[in-house]
Formats: sequence, structure tokens, C-alpha cells
Amino acid sequence: MKTGIIGAERQEVDLLFAELASSGGRVVVNRRGPLEIHEGVLHNCPVAVVCCGIGKVNAALCAQLLISEFSVECLINTGSAGGLHPELQVLDMVAATETVQHDFDTTPFGYAPGQVPGTDSPFVKADSQLRRLAMDAFARSGGRGGRENLVAPDVRSRAHRMIAGRIASGDAFITDESRRERIRQLFDPACVEMEGAAIAHVCSIYGIPFCVLRSISDLAGKDAGMSYEEFSRHAALTSAHVVMEMAASLADMSLRAEN
Repeated sequence: MKTGIIGAERQEVDLLFAELASSGGRVVVNRRGPLEIHEGVLHNCPVAVVCCGIGKVNAALCAQLLISEFSVECLINTGSAGGLHPELQVLDMVAATETVQHDFDTTPFGYAPGQVPGTDSPFVKADSQLRRLAMDAFARSGGRGGRENLVAPDVRSRAHRMIAGRIASGDAFITDESRRERIRQLFDPACVEMEGAAIAHVCSIYGIPFCVLRSISDLAGKDAGMSYEEFSRHAALTSAHVVMEMAASLADMSLRAEN
């Protein structure tokens, strides 16, 4: 199963690019405008990996590109997020049950908050099988990738976990407490970020299974920017390690299906 992998920032895909380059197989780098799409085999799974840039428009553009031009059969979005679930801590992870655009508002026309006109619901359901693969991959990796060199000893030594939950996306980095509370009240997400729901929307149109994975870099509050600066690279690596484990599982699934 050819798998598309999208990260918003270079640090979210650099490990995947490096793993592709060191695999010994042929890696083709395709350019579309400023984008570089790296095609190769990751742990026996054919993949197309791209750094899309920050925000929903960039994310949707890349999802469309991978589906239309690179014929991917499923999509994984990897990266970091601000935690909203009360039990989440830095470098815990969320695998999306569904996504919502928290800043999409056509309520004056009778739609629910976050609902795109022409859709039945504000929420787009993620693929349950890919989510199970992500949960299993996290269990195998133990969430260790990316935190070995942390300066903060409490975060480095703490047992981390992955939960399944709703992910809310919008074109804003959330630091304001009132905005955080409004998102929580309207949508009750586990975390908030800037790309996943846009990728989900494109995938839902084309019937492409998708999974959104987020490692928590901050808690979407007044100190979010400071926390993001300290932990975002570690969060990116943690999520990328889970994606690599998932690639191996997808390759095994494809092999079993062929036999």
C-alpha cells in the first residue's frame, strides 16, 4: 500500500527523509513548486513523504498532490500539537478519532461550528485500522524516540502514552486562554494544531484512509510558545518514530494480503 506522509515542518519529516536515504533503495525527489516529494521504500512500505508548510491551505494542497499525482492509497499526517485534554503532558501522543476545523464558521447560515457547507458534520472520522496500527506502533517504540537528549529530566524519564481523541485544526497558534477555552467548549478536542483537519477534508472527498498523529509540544496556554521552542523538535521525532513503525506494519499487511 503506497502511503503518503505529510509533516508541516522540516523537523517533522527530516528523520523520515534520512531513513529513506539510508535504506539502500532508490529515492526519487520530485519537485512541485517549492515542495519536495521524496518517493522511496520505508521499512518495506512504498511511501511519498513531503514537508507541506504550516497551515491548512498548505496541508490541503499537499494532500491533493499526493492523491492526484503520486497515487497514494492512504495518508499519515505527523507532527506536534498543543494539548487540551486534561491528562495529556508534553511528549504524550494523540491518534485522531476524528478531526474538526475549529476556525471554520458559517453558523449565520445554519451550519454547526466547524461544519463545511455541503458536509453532514463538522467532524471527519479518521481510519480506525490506521489508528490501531499507530497505537500498536507507539506501544512498540514506547514513545522513546526524540526524548533521549532532553534537557528536562522530568520529561525525559516520565512514562509517556498515546490516547485516541479528537484533533482540532485552525490557522492560529493557540496561546490565549479565552480562545483555548472556546475551542474546548465547542469541540472538546484532545489537542489543537494547524493542518490535520484540512488533510482529513481532502481525504474524505476522495475516500482515502487517513491517520493524524500528534506529539504534544505544549499545552496551548500562555506559555505555549516557550514550551514549543523547547519541546517541538523532540515531539517531531517522537511522532516520526511512530510513523516508521507504522510503515513496517503496513508493509506486513500488504504482504499478507498478496498471499
